Amino acid sequence: MKLKAFDLSRVNSGFFLTALDAKTLFPLCRVERVASNPHEGFQRQLDAPRARRIAKYLEDRIIPGAIILSVQNNFPAIYDSSTGELEISDEPGSLLVIDGQHRLYGAHIASTSPQGINVVLPVCIISGLSLTDEVQYFIDINSTAKGVPRTLRIELTKFLVKQDSIDDIRLRLFKDLNTEPDSPLCGRLSAEQRGPGYLSHVPFELAMNKILPGDRLKDLDYNQKKALLKNYVSGVHVNLLEADQPQKITQSAFFQAIFRVFEKACESALLLRGNYKAETFQYVFEALLRINFEHHTGTNEEAITNLERDLLDKIEVDKRSKIPADLF
Repeated sequence: MKLKAFDLSRVNSGFFLTALDAKTLFPLCRVERVASNPHEGFQRQLDAPRARRIAKYLEDRIIPGAIILSVQNNFPAIYDSSTGELEISDEPGSLLVIDGQHRLYGAHIASTSPQGINVVLPVCIISGLSLTDEVQYFIDINSTAKGVPRTLRIELTKFLVKQDSIDDIRLRLFKDLNTEPDSPLCGRLSAEQRGPGYLSHVPFELAMNKILPGDRLKDLDYNQKKALLKNYVSGVHVNLLEADQPQKITQSAFFQAIFRVFEKACESALLLRGNYKAETFQYVFEALLRINFEHHTGTNEEAITNLERDLLDKIEVDKRSKIPADLF
C-alpha cells in the first residue's frame, strides 16, 4: 500500500506523517494490552463508552490529534523521496498502536454506523522501534501531557453557554464579583489555579449551582441577584474580620458551607430585619463569632457538611434570641 506522506525522520527512526480513512486503517492496526499480553503488552484496556462518545463527537466535529503507530520489523516501511510516497504493508495487524486507540476505535464505530461516517485520520507512522522504544514512547506521551485545570475549563465555557442560563449567570457573577470594588471578593477570584488567598471557579461553581436555581434567586433579575450576593458575602466578611479569620472567605470548604446555609440565612434576614441589606446579613452572621474554627479544618465533603450543620444550628439559635419583641 502506497500513501502520500511527509518524511520527518530523525535520530535513527523513520517518522512519517500521512492520513488514512478509518475503514482502511482499522484492520491494519493492533493493540497490545497488558491484560492479554503481560510480557509485551503496554496499552490500557479499551474504554468502550469513551470510544462511543468519540464516534458521536465525530458526527459533526473533527479531532486533529494524530494516531501514533509503530511499523513492526517484519513489515518494513519504505519511503520514496522522489514521489513523496510511503509504502507500508496491507497485512492486518502490521501497525502497532502507541497512542490514540480510543480515537481509532471511535472512528471505526463511526465508519460502521448507519450514517457510515468514514473519517480520514491524521497518522504518524514510526519505524525502527524496539519494544522498549515503543513502551517508552507510550509512557512519555501519556505521562508528560498536562490536562487543562478544571477551573480553566469552567472559565472557557463562557464562549459556549447560552445567554441567561445558570452557567452564563454564574460566570458573569464570577467576573463581576471579582472586578467591582464594592465586592468583598474583588481581586480574590481566580480563573486559574493560584493557591492561597484566591478562590477558583470550582468551589464558586459548586456553591452557586446550589442556590441559583432556587426560589430565593430565580425570579430576581441579574442585578438583583448580584446585589443580594454582594450583601450576603459582605455580612459574612465583616464577621470574619472581627473573628480574626479573614482568610476563610477564599477557602473552598468554608465558601461552600456558607452558601449551603444561604436559604436559612436569607430567611433569618427577612424575619429579623425585613430586608437583604449588608448590615442585616452582618447581623445574621454574628453566628460566625461563636464558631470554633479549630474544629473545622478539613476540606472534604464531611468537613463541609459538619461546618454547614454547625452554622445552621447557631443561626437558628441566634434567630430565636433576636426575634423582635414587638413582632407579634
